[in-house]
Amino acid sequence: MTVPKHDEPRHPWVLRATLTLITVGVAVLLATSDPSGSDAENVGFAAGEGELAPVVDALAPPRSADEDPAAAQSPEPAPRNCEATASNAGGDNNYIPGAPELDDLGDGFVITGRVRSAGGCRALEGIPVRVWLATQTGTERDNRATVLTGPDGVFSLETDPTIPQFGEPNIHVGYDGDRYETVFVRRVVDLDDEKAVVNLTLAEDR
Repeated sequence: MTVPKHDEPRHPWVLRATLTLITVGVAVLLATSDPSGSDAENVGFAAGEGELAPVVDALAPPRSADEDPAAAQSPEPAPRNCEATASNAGGDNNYIPGAPELDDLGDGFVITGRVRSAGGCRALEGIPVRVWLATQTGTERDNRATVLTGPDGVFSLETDPTIPQFGEPNIHVGYDGDRYETVFVRRVVDLDDEKAVVNLTLAEDR
């Protein structure tokens, strides 16, 4: 009995070309994609590293013609503005309003940053910053706190180290008050980081 042979592809080069194109396409996507799998910025540092956002406490007064003769011919400097922080994908995941004001959520990891105004780039004091993250002691819904900024616009909260969520350690920081526009951001860190620096620039609510 003769076993019928399956028909061989009439154009094997078409199949090879298709597979090659698919392989190249996947390689391009991997090379150009965000390592975090989203647009989440990595903000992790070792202790003592990481920079706070610069601020302008007040616009410098214009120099007089006596101090600088060229000042009489120069136009007034334009007010300085900073780009407002935008919410990103997943920024408000597992957010629960009304997090209590706490001094810490554990120890071993510090989340800090500076909050400033988009108009004028001034440090904002007394801003309630919402922070939440998953650690070995609880989920994102368990580990949440509100921390107020100081006179220099800086906030700081010590927590237990974060653990991977969706394959990567991440934290959430946000603002949802009345004076400025709401913003929630999701940022990622590495497991060996000891600190995360999350700066927020807030635009006045319109």
